Amino acid sequence: MSDIFENDMINCAVGAIQEKMGYDVKAMFVGEVTAITDFFVLASCSNTTQLGALVDGVEEAMKDSGYVLKHREGKTLGGWILLDYSDIVIHLFLSEMREFYDLDHSWRDVKTKSYD
Repeated sequence: MSDIFENDMINCAVGAIQEKMGYDVKAMFVGEVTAITDFFVLASCSNTTQLGALVDGVEEAMKDSGYVLKHREGKTLGGWILLDYSDIVIHLFLSEMREFYDLDHSWRDVKTKSYD
C-alpha cells in the first residue's frame, strides 16, 4: 500500500515551509470527507514577518515546480493566509490564530502526517 502523503505537491509545499522555519507542519487527507480539495497543509509561525516569508517562499517554490495558485485569501496582518492549489489547500497561521480556528481539531478524524 502506498503512502497517500508521498505526493510531489505536498513535498514541495512542506519543503518551502520548513525552509522558512515554519513549524507544527501537518498534512491532512480530507479528500474522503469533502469535495473542496484532497489535502490540507497546515503550518504555524511566530510573527507577521515570518508569515509573509512563508507565503512568499511557498508561492515561489510552488510556481517554480509548475503548480498554479488558484486562489489566495487572507492578509499577513490578519494572521492566516490560505493558498488554494486545487489538489491541496495550504493554511499558514500565526500560532495564536491556528489555536483560535483549531482546524487540527475540526478535521481530527482524517488521516494526518506531521512533519516536525
